[in-house]
Parts: sequence; structure tokens; C-alpha cells
Amino acid sequence: MTLYLDVIWFLNLCIDYLLLTLTAIALKRRFTQLRFILSALFASMIVFLMFTPLGGWFYQPWMKAIYSIFIVLIAFGFKRWSYFFQSLFMFYFVTFMTGGGLFALHYFWKTEVDFLEAVSSPAAAGFGSGISWVFVVIGFPLVWFFSKHRIETMEIKKIDYHQLATVTIYLNGQIIKVRGLIDSGNKLHDPISRAPVMIIEASTLYEFFGEETISKILTLDVYGDNESDIQDEWLKRTKIIPYKVIGQSTPFLTAIKPEAVMVEHNGQVYETKHVLIGLQDRALSPDDSYRSIIHPQLVLRPPGTPVAN
Repeated sequence: MTLYLDVIWFLNLCIDYLLLTLTAIALKRRFTQLRFILSALFASMIVFLMFTPLGGWFYQPWMKAIYSIFIVLIAFGFKRWSYFFQSLFMFYFVTFMTGGGLFALHYFWKTEVDFLEAVSSPAAAGFGSGISWVFVVIGFPLVWFFSKHRIETMEIKKIDYHQLATVTIYLNGQIIKVRGLIDSGNKLHDPISRAPVMIIEASTLYEFFGEETISKILTLDVYGDNESDIQDEWLKRTKIIPYKVIGQSTPFLTAIKPEAVMVEHNGQVYETKHVLIGLQDRALSPDDSYRSIIHPQLVLRPPGTPVAN
């Protein structure tokens, strides 16, 4: 069987570079292209070393471990032991994850007979295994992009989970409980009272006050053209806040003044009266994991202090 070492080496170089990049993405670390290219070059040299008198060593687990240590050191450097071991074990993880995905994808399309023939054939012991190079060229990028997407999704879910809190709203004699996301980037305040403004899906209030009432409040404009359609008790609570985001047709947000808002987060309870609730007529979360956006100021006050007015 003819082996084209230059082709195998180049393919190995590209795969090593992508694995290092995926490791950096998983660890959320900045990296320099030069270090990663040098590390990938070093890693890909194993293709040629396999055909030297030292080739037998590189089949040994201890040599593979030493070689991978140098790959990681070249790519990420050494700052402290914890930093190094995080890099090393994450490199192992993404390698096994993408390699296992590629292996599973290949044999998903093979019959049991094909599988046994591929494993038992003499070529399976060397570079000419049952996994064709064309399949590797096409399949590896697909598995890599899928792995990258899953890692990013898991990170987002992890962040969201730690920033979720339970919100209890006391409004017009009703007690409303929703899940909320603490958004550190939310700087929205009432320009007059300087009260922080949290956002809630308007549909959350339908079952308590009726869809018609909430819809009328939502359509209240800065000129007050439809004030006659809204009950006085709601008009006293309603404010128009300057607010502009992408996808919103008007530069204003309708907000309601509640009796109080209580936020439960990380075992602590924060309660305040100095807050406004902005109504949003669309879903805030694509998977309904939360239905309100909590102003960070609502969880900055030390728990147990008197309720603000």
C-alpha cells in the first residue's frame, strides 16, 4: 500500500491546530496564532517520527503522555500548575470527544460485516485503516463544529443557571412569582425617581389582571392618547420610560410601580419598594428558562436591611 506522508502530515497538522483551538475555546483563553501553529507543527511531526528507529516508542502510553505535555506547553505556556493541568486535561477531553465522534459517525454507516473486516484487515494496524482519509477530511470539521457549538452552549447554560433567581412581585393585591435572569448589563433607571427598572414578559400578568387590561397598558403612549381606556388605579402606577433596543418599534417602555419586589438568589432574600417593572410584549428567553430580567441593583443591597421606599 502506498503512503503519502506529506498528505498525512498536512492533515495531521490541520487536525492538531483545530484541536488546540477547540481547547482554547472550551477554556475561554486567549491565544496567539504563532504559538498554536508551532504547537501544531510539533504535534504533527509524530507522523515522520513513526518511521524512524524511535517509532516504537511513540506507541507507548508514557511517550504519548510526554509528547502531549510538550504540545500543551508550546501552545499555552506555563503560568502555574493548575493552569497547566487545566490545559492538558481539556486537550485530552476535546481530542477524545472529537475522535470518538468521528469514529462513531464512520461506523454508523457501516454494517457489522464491514466493521469486522475493517478491524481484522492488516491495514487497520497502520495508517491505512478503515476510516478513509476523504471521510476524515469531511467528517472531522463537521464533528469539530458540532463540538464547538455544544461547548459554547454548555457554557451559556452554566452562566444562565448561576444568574437565575426567583422573583416575587406584589402588585395590586396579587402575588406573582417568576424566574428571572440577573443581567449585570441592565442599567435602566427611571430618569426622574432613579428607581431601577426590571423587565417582565407582559403575558405573565394576563392570568392575574386579564389580557385586555395589560394590552391597554402596553399601548399607553407618551402623549396619553388612550388614558381614558385605562382604570385610574393603573394610571397611577404607570410610567413611560425612555428605552430603545434593537427590534423595538418605539423608544419608550411602559413600566408599572409595584408595592414591592422580592428576589431570592443564592439563599439570600432581597426586598425593595424602590423599583419599577417594565412590560415587554415578547418572550425574553428562547427556552422559557426565565420570564423576567432583574436589575443588578436589586441584589446588591445587603439582605436583611429595611425595605427601601
